Amino acid sequence: MRSQPAAGLPNSGTGRTTGSLASDEIAPVRTCQTVLDEAMALVVSGDLAAARVIVDEALPIYSDNIVLHRFSGDIYLQQNDRDKALLSYMNALGINPLDPQTLSSIGSLLTLMKNYHDAKGFFQAAHNIQPNDAFSAYNWVHACMKESDWSFFDKLPHILRLGDNSPMDVQPFALLGITDNPALHKKRVEARSKGIMKTVKENKRFSRTSVQGRRIRLGFFSDDFREHATMLLMGRFFDLVDRDRFEVFVYDYATTAGGSVRADVEESADVYHNVRDISDHELAELAREDGVDIAIDMKTFTKGGRLAVFAERAAPVQVAFLGYPGTSGLPTMDYFLADDVTVPQSQRQHFSEKILYMPHCYQVNDNTREHSKDVPTRAEMGLPEDAFVFCSFNNPNKVTPAEFDIWMKLLRNVPDSVLWLFAPTEELRHNLLREAEARGVSSDRLFFAGRVSIPEHQARMSLGDLFLDAFNCNAHTTASEAVWAGLPLVTKAGKQFAARVAASIVTAIGCPDLVTETEEEYYDLAYKLATDPEALSALKRRLRANLRTTPLYDSEGYVRDFESLMEKAILRYEEGSKPKHLYLR
Repeated sequence: MRSQPAAGLPNSGTGRTTGSLASDEIAPVRTCQTVLDEAMALVVSGDLAAARVIVDEALPIYSDNIVLHRFSGDIYLQQNDRDKALLSYMNALGINPLDPQTLSSIGSLLTLMKNYHDAKGFFQAAHNIQPNDAFSAYNWVHACMKESDWSFFDKLPHILRLGDNSPMDVQPFALLGITDNPALHKKRVEARSKGIMKTVKENKRFSRTSVQGRRIRLGFFSDDFREHATMLLMGRFFDLVDRDRFEVFVYDYATTAGGSVRADVEESADVYHNVRDISDHELAELAREDGVDIAIDMKTFTKGGRLAVFAERAAPVQVAFLGYPGTSGLPTMDYFLADDVTVPQSQRQHFSEKILYMPHCYQVNDNTREHSKDVPTRAEMGLPEDAFVFCSFNNPNKVTPAEFDIWMKLLRNVPDSVLWLFAPTEELRHNLLREAEARGVSSDRLFFAGRVSIPEHQARMSLGDLFLDAFNCNAHTTASEAVWAGLPLVTKAGKQFAARVAASIVTAIGCPDLVTETEEEYYDLAYKLATDPEALSALKRRLRANLRTTPLYDSEGYVRDFESLMEKAILRYEEGSKPKHLYLR
């Protein structure tokens, strides 16, 4: 769309326009709201440059309009110019330092910049001014969790209820870490998905032939075809797909370089599309033109997800897979890939999709990944040589006071034990030490791990004695990394999918006895293993022996099972039957 001419804006003097208008013609004065409406329409259409022109011409005229300055910042943000976005938001804040929307906008920008500490302050200020606003409240909580700042927990019941009035302001992924409530999660994501469905028209017509006698076309959609946890898990997945039965189409919408991982994906795919610069509608159309039979969304509500593509329908069968640990709430998402542990029959009600049941663990793993030969010493990691090392390498935003209470109880009751935590920032470490001391544990019992490369991280994990899992949102990729390193993991199986992933992983590697059902059982098992060297040694031997003989790291078997479920799903569609829960028998 072309940029609109500036002639319709009032100038700062006469209110007349310049250019082709006769000198006695008075141009209609456009209000600031009219400018905003026109600019918003251009943003929605994707013409950010034209919206930028209109807003820039209006700003000198309506320099005291806080909404216009904020909207200018929003456009800069979409144009990926964060410095100018911040300047625009600060200009808005200069007009009204107590405007909660502006404070939240600055908080959101700082969050994108991973400056969670300062973001937390802006969101908290917005929440204090407007305590019933869900957006500022949930983002404050998320920023706090990133730093293990649990000062909000007394307000959590109130904050969780705020989503009833504005569910679109609730970030689903942030919700998973603060409560194990699959009914609430489904309620929130269905509201968000309903909003998405209003913006598109569902496609129900597909120009295609039956898959009988031809290869089934699988379309994989993500922006994680790069150095990312998803690709660490998938490894050779695309190479292992049976090309006599399937074709692999990759739709990559990453905005950053992908390096060797992306190059491998391009080489492995039958068809690779870089689609970062096309709209959701154009992407859905492209997949339909490619004749994709099954569209596989590997993002859902994780950063960079494009759910509108699946709301419109990119393929006759659509599957949510791997990236997001919960339901999409989208009526056009037909299936969700899981297993009996992550989604037992009693929990199906919390999914809008039907479940495709893998016979073992839903999580794919790569059995060709190397075990590091350069394992550091405990001394090199700053750990005491003779201590019993409890560890938790979960991201800090998964850890709540509930499990931390138990970890501190273990430290108090297990002599010569320490806790090794992933805490890459000083603020995180400060908060965790403060929480430990408040529970009667000396600061010298906590040790911290920073960010390192994936091989270095894998190598250092073997220095731990026992991994202590988080409750609401378990270790996922980290759990399979732990068992690959020979590190036993104690987990508590919760209610929602995200709280049952580690249980699925240790079950698939033949160690279901590492799964507990209550906080008391969790503590008792961790205490037993920490105080019974023979039991722990036997467990570690079993873990190592099972690595090559159990389903968790059977990459080839996993792909065959995945293919069989995809085939069952598309054949059911071609029979004219609605989706249903599908098993491999």
